[in-house]
Amino acid sequence: MSPNHPEQAIPQEIFDHLVDLASLELSPEEAEYLLQELNNQLRAIDELEAIPLEDGATITTHGVHYTKQITPDARDDRWEACPNPEEILAQAPEVRDRYIVVPDIPHTDLE
Repeated sequence: MSPNHPEQAIPQEIFDHLVDLASLELSPEEAEYLLQELNNQLRAIDELEAIPLEDGATITTHGVHYTKQITPDARDDRWEACPNPEEILAQAPEVRDRYIVVPDIPHTDLE
């Protein structure tokens, strides 16, 4: 662990506050596990930050540079009819006017 972060990067009181904000109901075992996993992830990020990089290294989202020579052309965006819509609709528990009926998701309004 680098000197930038203490052994436990997320203190218990901050973790408890975040759990409360997220309205999570965790058993003591679940809370301990989650706190440990979050801190493990922060330690992994800390290890990645410690990797020395050359000045001027470019930022990339992955290790492959997609040049025009290796990038495939974008495909045409075209509509294709589904060959068997009745078979698909027959698998749905409820259909109305050829649309699949999805039940409402119960929710609670926050005050």
